[in-house]
Amino acid sequence: MTSKLFKALCLTCGLIVFSQVGHTAVTKTTETKMVNSVVKITPIEKALQQQKNDRKFHSEDNLKVLTSINIAPSQSFLASQNERFSRFIQTLFTTNNS
Repeated sequence: MTSKLFKALCLTCGLIVFSQVGHTAVTKTTETKMVNSVVKITPIEKALQQQKNDRKFHSEDNLKVLTSINIAPSQSFLASQNERFSRFIQTLFTTNNS
């Protein structure tokens, strides 16, 4: 009877020790992963930083582009767009008089 009790006690102590060791190993690896992930910069963050740096150096170019975009389209441009649209509609609704 005492040998069974002794075996059960040894098994219990062994399981407790191994579970603590396993838990410690898991928490140490997650802590190191968290520290490493803080140090690393993701590609998205790199792209955002590069975009911010590019804006500083090319502000005059951006201003020229923005002013050219904000200019209202000329009359000839609107007329050509209307002509293209009219041709497109005519091709869709052709009449067959044959």
